[in-house]
Amino acid sequence: MRQKLRTTCPHRPAARIALAVLAVVVLASGAARSASDEMIAYDTEHYSIQTDLTPRFATIVGNHMETIYREYERRFEGYGKMTVRFDVRVFRTRDGYAQVVPKQYVGSTGIYIERGSKRLLAAHADGRTAEEVLRTLYHEGFHQFMYHVISKRCPIWLNEGLAEYFSEATWNGEGFETGIVPSSRLYKVQEAVRNGAYIPLAVLFAMSSDEWARSAAMDARRADLQYSQVWSVAQFLLHADNGRYAHLIGKFLTELNETRDQVEAFTKVFGTDVGAFERAWALYTMNLKPSPKSVCRDNMQSLMLLAKLYYDRPAEFTSVGDLRKRVMGRRRYPWAITRPDGSKVSATDKDAVARLFHCPFDRTGHSASYVVARSPQTGEPVLVCMHHPGIIIKAYYQTDDRGQLQVVIEEEVHDTVRQDLRQAIAAAMR
Repeated sequence: MRQKLRTTCPHRPAARIALAVLAVVVLASGAARSASDEMIAYDTEHYSIQTDLTPRFATIVGNHMETIYREYERRFEGYGKMTVRFDVRVFRTRDGYAQVVPKQYVGSTGIYIERGSKRLLAAHADGRTAEEVLRTLYHEGFHQFMYHVISKRCPIWLNEGLAEYFSEATWNGEGFETGIVPSSRLYKVQEAVRNGAYIPLAVLFAMSSDEWARSAAMDARRADLQYSQVWSVAQFLLHADNGRYAHLIGKFLTELNETRDQVEAFTKVFGTDVGAFERAWALYTMNLKPSPKSVCRDNMQSLMLLAKLYYDRPAEFTSVGDLRKRVMGRRRYPWAITRPDGSKVSATDKDAVARLFHCPFDRTGHSASYVVARSPQTGEPVLVCMHHPGIIIKAYYQTDDRGQLQVVIEEEVHDTVRQDLRQAIAAAMR
């Protein structure tokens, strides 16, 4: 017999629109069949990874999941540990993924399922970057951790907000940096607060899982706002006033388990009503700034868009220095762009244009922080930033279903960069 589902509507990672679902499902034995007899296995302390991609990717997923688990644990210490190893499956195609998830979730990109004694995290990589797949797993992995380690009664707004918070984390090869503030997500929430179009927290906090799903299903913009807003509430709880609320999250969940009344539990633990909390959250959010890494990613996106304007073909973009001369020269195209943080940059604003070429982590004093390498697979330009601890950020073009060139931004830990791309970057830097 199937229990009542707890689900979410579309979860949208920052880089591209994608669908992810939280579901706690009990399936009849044998209802799902293996998508492939050639799955590559890689076990860690807490996870059993299986994928039909590559052994290298299985190892990457295992290392990321084990490390993000430690970050979940660090943030919520004292609640115990997962005592069983959780299954994680990552499929190359949507079809493979569709064979292990309930039919109603076939259109998703990631899911968390309870199936008898099995605890499964599943995702697919079809049309997605490795970073997008990993961020989906961070998100769904936290739902799993919440359900088994912290509380089975976590309200949907807090569960989704914390899952989104962890999905934005950066792994540098040794540990995770959390609290990253992505510019596009922040801009959505700030605009909603500025225009009075945000969801009142009293309404948000009162939503059941079903109400959350119906609300997010209204339209894509509503879903974006819903997820971005609960991310901002989680950011506020964990970081406002030097983290003064962070230790109260666990107390709130404990109190909620006892009282079963969210409003009563909230007021008792946080010592204020939701209205006062909302005013403090709005003030904090309006003063929040994008993280330096997010600024760099936005710069790289802007430069790739400008390269499309200044060169007839992508292959002609071979040098950031040459692009800078063209963009900053006397003869300029009358262009203007709106960045993901909502700010506008035009050809006439030389200072703002110059900042597009600079990564906030770059301390070299050079006029341009980025280099153009050639993709070993396609020969097309790959814009690269090497100024971030432990990671590279790369930007490249990809043709969409309509034949239009789109900019893809992706970050990757140094140690996992393919050798041929590593050589191409070294050649470009020389």
